[in-house]
Amino acid sequence: MKQSRAQRTHELLMDSAAAEFVLHGFAGTNLSDVVARTRLTKGALYGHFASKAELAEELGRRFEKAWGELLSSAGFSPRELVIGLARRMDDDVQFAAGLRLTTDAARGDRRDPAPLGELRGHLEDLIQEARREGQIGAGHQPELLARFAVALLMGACSNRWTAQGRGGGLEAQVSEMWDVVAPVLGG
Repeated sequence: MKQSRAQRTHELLMDSAAAEFVLHGFAGTNLSDVVARTRLTKGALYGHFASKAELAEELGRRFEKAWGELLSSAGFSPRELVIGLARRMDDDVQFAAGLRLTTDAARGDRRDPAPLGELRGHLEDLIQEARREGQIGAGHQPELLARFAVALLMGACSNRWTAQGRGGGLEAQVSEMWDVVAPVLGG
């Protein structure tokens, strides 16, 4: 019983920290706000995590694992993959926080976020396949479309992060934006 309560507390802290990281990024997140969100004590937080950086590192590890699994199992169309990622960010605050923390850290170091490079590569492959099957017009460049799809997803994320979640779910926003450009892409 004690162990399951400790695990629930651990996950509550992870979810609360993730929500704060999604809204404010690493630099803007305050552990007092994480604690306030959980309605626990600072002692409970420090019983599980020594620092904000430790919380962020665990979220990053979880994100990397989930990201790798998602991309390796993705047998989707480009649209389904991008909208599926948006849905995952809607449904899994820890995943969304991991993506924000990863991309923010990479940009702070002036490097391309590795997950986004992986996503672009995966999308290029899917776009090339969709072109071969006539689902996307042959005149469209896979590399350019992959960059566009990543920009669409991350732009919607950024807009959502800065708007603090207003404006509907990320999945709905990305789907609507994709549907605007879909007629242009048609095969």
